[in-house]
Amino acid sequence: MSSTYPDIPTDWYRFAYPPEMDKLPWAQKTASEVDRVIAMLEPSADERILDLACGTGRHSLELARRGFSVVGAELLADNVAVGRERAAAEGLDTEFIQADLRELALDGEFDIVLSLNDGAIGYFESEQENLRTFEVIAAALKDSGRHLLQIANVLHAEKFMPMKGWIEGDGALELVDHHWNADTRCWEGNTAAIPVGEVFEELEFIPFRKRLYSVEELSNIYASVGMTLGTVFRGNGRPGKPRNSQYEIFVEGRKA
Repeated sequence: MSSTYPDIPTDWYRFAYPPEMDKLPWAQKTASEVDRVIAMLEPSADERILDLACGTGRHSLELARRGFSVVGAELLADNVAVGRERAAAEGLDTEFIQADLRELALDGEFDIVLSLNDGAIGYFESEQENLRTFEVIAAALKDSGRHLLQIANVLHAEKFMPMKGWIEGDGALELVDHHWNADTRCWEGNTAAIPVGEVFEELEFIPFRKRLYSVEELSNIYASVGMTLGTVFRGNGRPGKPRNSQYEIFVEGRKA
């Protein structure tokens, strides 16, 4: 695989998102992010939700607080432990599964599957493995079920990367070094967190590589697993065709 960052481990995702990542700016707006999900999907109270690659379960828990039945699936055992501890502390009936999402065998159990903040879409070692994710999503959905994917906008990556800078948050300052690899269609780079109010000796840079997909590619992928592309939303949660000024988009897939 051609790469701007050839030293990125193929299994980078196994180490990149420990519980401490909850301090980063992108993890500080859980309630408003769930507001946006609800506005886009308008789920009914009796719909069952699967939150894939849920991290510490911040979205799963917020949905449970609002009365939804939610199962969170996550690769990292430490994240699952945090989610379970928080659910127990609040008395929330939220189930967490520790598993590689590609190995999940869920047969038509859910009305909605969420892949928020990428949901590990495009993270894996090969295109075949990345497409396996969509097979799992389709299998987990009931007929007429829906999948909501939040993913970085490939149009934005093509126009505005490379990019270096920082993102401010209440718990940490995140340094970013992002590049677009046109050969592999991957967003690659490094991030590092500077915690607020804590002493640290040196920065730890975390590498990543994410395969991004256009709306047209996603339409074809959904068709390959018996689904159709539904509504496309802009980053503000409103329906609309993606523009290159948008950092991210949301895509709804529907199972026939």
